[in-house]
Amino acid sequence: MNRRIGITGPNGFVAGWVLRRLRRETACEVVTLDRKAWDSPTLLRTWVGHCDVVIHLAGVNRGEPNAVESANAALAERLVQACRETANTPHIIYASTTKRTEDSPYGRGKVRAEQTFAAWSEESGASVTTLVVPNVYGAGCKPFYNSVVATFCHQLARGDQPTIVEDRTIDFIWVGDLAERIARIATGSKPHAAITVQVHGSAALRISELLKILDGFRRDYFEHDIVPDLTTQLRSTLYTTFLSHIDLASHVHRPPLHSDARGDLCEVVKTANGGQVFFSTTNPGVTRGNHYHTRKAEWFCVVRGEATIRLRQIGTDKVTEFHVTGDRPEYISIPVLHSHSIENTGDGELLTLFWCNERFDPADADTHFEEVLPSRIACAA
Repeated sequence: MNRRIGITGPNGFVAGWVLRRLRRETACEVVTLDRKAWDSPTLLRTWVGHCDVVIHLAGVNRGEPNAVESANAALAERLVQACRETANTPHIIYASTTKRTEDSPYGRGKVRAEQTFAAWSEESGASVTTLVVPNVYGAGCKPFYNSVVATFCHQLARGDQPTIVEDRTIDFIWVGDLAERIARIATGSKPHAAITVQVHGSAALRISELLKILDGFRRDYFEHDIVPDLTTQLRSTLYTTFLSHIDLASHVHRPPLHSDARGDLCEVVKTANGGQVFFSTTNPGVTRGNHYHTRKAEWFCVVRGEATIRLRQIGTDKVTEFHVTGDRPEYISIPVLHSHSIENTGDGELLTLFWCNERFDPADADTHFEEVLPSRIACAA
């Protein structure tokens, strides 16, 4: 029999991620609670009475102070009352916050909700898991509401300069990691009582450090058309969060097309630490290249047309040829200290895709011209 998992606040930021994650589970049925049901004891009882697990994510983050405190406490009380009236004891998973230690309306409201669930657990023997969650960020996070990450991303994407009110250190967690954690708890074995789980974040950053990272993303995106360093999960998830705040009309990039008698060349993707991807078109009978590198790694792939790629190690006479075609794409990796060229040997335009581990710098191109086929050298088969 499938486990029936209920989610409150399904239109919220975290709940949306949890909902999408749980819908991939074949052994559970996910049901959500409509906001209007909170004001209807009958609807709330009907919903709660059929749940094996309740993930309580509904809450109020912003608003009039007394309303924020009372609203979060009241939701817990209504949920527990519905459980009592249906004599159902679902495993309740409650998302609390690290702000629970602060003497603020939000923190006090969260603590009151925790106390309500703990008392009900002691009274009924029901399972309750309280998650103490740090600052959550990710795509779908509301600016000026959920997280400073969303606020900064929203401002930077629109050309505004964020202001740091208090440069303190915050523990951050990516919403995808949190959703995974919640899904595992919801589908796993339930505890025998009320327990509190400290959810550790992905990283602890000062607000100024966060802003420096995000402002770097802004410069790379809008000023340089460069994919930044994404070698850590923190940077990659912060970057995808930043991209989610950019207007779709600004997701268009138009790299320049360099044209001459040989054909066209376009640098498509440039990265901060992974080089660049570019393509060229070459007219029939034309040869490109005839140079070598001392430190660059390159890969060539013909995606349309026919070509011959030739390589010769510097200081030797032997030339190696690769006959390639877009009908059967294959990459040829180019070793350093090997002069190399690509000749369009077909009847139509040649289209070649390239990857290089460095972005092209005209002041330090590491491109040294030397013919692959000097007149005195014969081709090796």
